[in-house]
Amino acid sequence: MRAPGLLVLLLAARGAAAHIIPIPPSTCVLDPVEIVAPATGVAATVAAPAAADQLTIHWDVAANQAQLDLASVPPRSFVAAGVSGTFALPTFFSATFTHNGDLTVTVPVVFAMDGRTVAVPLMLTTGLAAAGGTMVAGVPIGPPTGDGRFTLVGITASSGLGPPFGPGMLSVRLSCLATPRPDPDQFAGQTTLVSGNLTTRTLNLRAIFAPGGTATPDFPGAPAILRITSGGTVIATAYLPAGLAQRGRSLFVGRSDDGRAAVGVRTLHRSGQLSFLMGVRIQGATLPAASTTPVPVDITYEVGGFLSRMSLPFRVKHHGTRLHFP
Repeated sequence: MRAPGLLVLLLAARGAAAHIIPIPPSTCVLDPVEIVAPATGVAATVAAPAAADQLTIHWDVAANQAQLDLASVPPRSFVAAGVSGTFALPTFFSATFTHNGDLTVTVPVVFAMDGRTVAVPLMLTTGLAAAGGTMVAGVPIGPPTGDGRFTLVGITASSGLGPPFGPGMLSVRLSCLATPRPDPDQFAGQTTLVSGNLTTRTLNLRAIFAPGGTATPDFPGAPAILRITSGGTVIATAYLPAGLAQRGRSLFVGRSDDGRAAVGVRTLHRSGQLSFLMGVRIQGATLPAASTTPVPVDITYEVGGFLSRMSLPFRVKHHGTRLHFP
């Protein structure tokens, strides 16, 4: 698998570091909750939360984790297409928490219906998840001016559930308001955009990212997902389910199944910090209407299991036929 022209995007740039300050625990309740079978449109009506449904989140800055304690939270009931059931998350689990307020974790979500209990493995994320040609997006904990609300999403191509949901695709959306709101700024996982260029034909990006912590991204073992938007309009998306193949000691390259998107990552070692340079090329991007300049552009991506995002102003060039950063 080759990605012509992609490697020229892989140049050097700078990284970032995090500091450590203790954060008090937060509490929240999963509400609203959405459980949907996208292929059939069957959606669950989930019971309203009770006092016992409150969970606790401990924020571990040193480990870049959010530890969710649901030991006292009972299974939540729902009704879907006339069938009653319950769903439950594990009683305790740790999610990766980043500088951008993003959470990511893979857990079994346990469904009980018609006398059967099925644990459905789901990657729950405030970023992007995709399966069967469908992409869903979560919501991270917002900036300091916002509250602690976030939304985790997960989707699987085959749930293993019986009617009315299974056995095909299943999508889950879980929202929560963490009180008090944590400060994501002290966590690792920053991304710096080096350059960006968007025309009606192609989107090119170069960015440097430093996951922090001790975990190393698994580029060949995890899908690569990207979504670029402006003002709520999707400019470009890419989904590489096979991840990035290793092409040398420090280079990983992948291409989407339809050939439109190519992603390359090169390992960098700068000042003792492990960081990575990412190059992205997506064909067939949509150029947003440039009514003002600069144009706000939001970039969300996950590569190697590392989730991050950027919100940046792109300058309008050539009478609105090109957007450019910096």
